[in-house]
Amino acid sequence: MSLRMIILLIVISFPALASIATADDLRIANGRVSMPIGGEDPTVFFVIQSKSKETRTIVGASSPRSESVSIRRTAIVEGQWGSEAMPDGMAIPPGGAVAFAPRGLFLRMMSAEKLAAGDVVPITLNFANGESVSFDAVTKGE
Repeated sequence: MSLRMIILLIVISFPALASIATADDLRIANGRVSMPIGGEDPTVFFVIQSKSKETRTIVGASSPRSESVSIRRTAIVEGQWGSEAMPDGMAIPPGGAVAFAPRGLFLRMMSAEKLAAGDVVPITLNFANGESVSFDAVTKGE
């Protein structure tokens, strides 16, 4: 079974874990914020599913709990594991799903407020077509 199918099964099987986005054809599930280790900034993970017939591209994000939020991916930078910004955003394929997960895609909350396990953090995703979709992510202690 492909990763895409597994993600879709999780989203469909656990609707209580999902928060329905404001756009009728997008669904965001399993929003969580990972507690930072040391001086790192918090990271946000989630799964986004599109029922649209068009590609949707996330070009930005924001949260009232941080100064800014950047779209990033894990990468080898100068020979070491790190992350890099995605200035062109992240495309969500028509009828597809994308997982923002550890060691992959994620949102980084820059200069975030102090967070504690169990905090609910509002996140807004901004799309290239001008839409905005909001969801809540719960802070997890890790």
